[in-house]
Amino acid sequence: MKQYKLLILCILVFCVFFGADSALAASMTNGSTATYKWKFATLAPRGVGWAKQVEEILFPAIMEECQGDLFVKVYWGGVLGDDKDVVAMIQDGRLSGGGFAGQGAALLCPEFVLFELPFLFNNYAEVDYIKEKMQPALDKACNRKGIKLILWNDQDFDQIYSTSRPISTLEDFKESTFIAWYGPLEERLLHRLGASTLRVDVPQATSALRQGKANAGIGPAIWVAGTQLYSVVRYVNPIKIRYSPAPIAASLDSWRSLPEDYRSSLMSRQKELQDAFCQGVRRDNDKSLQAMLQYGVEEVRLTQGALKQIRSKALPTWEDMVGSMYSRELLDEMLMHLETYRAQTP
Repeated sequence: MKQYKLLILCILVFCVFFGADSALAASMTNGSTATYKWKFATLAPRGVGWAKQVEEILFPAIMEECQGDLFVKVYWGGVLGDDKDVVAMIQDGRLSGGGFAGQGAALLCPEFVLFELPFLFNNYAEVDYIKEKMQPALDKACNRKGIKLILWNDQDFDQIYSTSRPISTLEDFKESTFIAWYGPLEERLLHRLGASTLRVDVPQATSALRQGKANAGIGPAIWVAGTQLYSVVRYVNPIKIRYSPAPIAASLDSWRSLPEDYRSSLMSRQKELQDAFCQGVRRDNDKSLQAMLQYGVEEVRLTQGALKQIRSKALPTWEDMVGSMYSRELLDEMLMHLETYRAQTP
């Protein structure tokens, strides 16, 4: 039975990760005829999940709107390092841009932390509304850092995974050691919940859980499935503890090197491309989670009382980050938009 479940999971994960008809025109050309050449890097392996959306959605749009005159060379799979390394290489001009996980988003532009706050959003409808309202402010924040935000994509509503015990109460957090890969907000949150943390870089996160150095972590379903952590993970708590963005961005210098008509054409399609990208990522994450549940990873459910306790410990992190990662004014603006949306939406 275990072997049968493993076979089913492998088939489902393969279907999630590998598209049958990837639109690879932009990535397959050698770029020899292109006037403008960019170098990007990302942790995502080529053809897998998030990267599949890049090749099927973003690259064809770049080919069309820039008339084949912009070639993007992508260093896939973390070959140039993790998000910290990629951000550093963009800042010193060695890279034109990159695609980032939730941790990298905050390194790229600290104001991204505003949208990663624990228990901020209830669903993706709220995320999409806040994107529409707050993207102009985030664009300006990125510009101040010398960054052009091309697409504001999703990583996931990250879940809580555990290799040893279900995590459904504050006491369970106190008995757990979490990998801490996401940055200062994650560590502050976990410490407020009473958990111990093991700080790791993304490439070391998988081995830390496999070797038992830590027994829990927060992350996206597609990453857990893709790294085959389901073989050691026993429990998943799909509580919406945080929304994680996964932006694609370029340095302002690289962006401004393009002719104005190319820039205008690409930006005119920004929302269309973001929506298509995010719908694909959301489907893939959901399929990954369902595949792991079918494999035998046990879903953990919280009582209302336990959820209320966890939220009460987590929400003060919203104030903890004011002044260091984002301004009071930006937080208030976002909460105002969220309150308006919830008042209008059953």
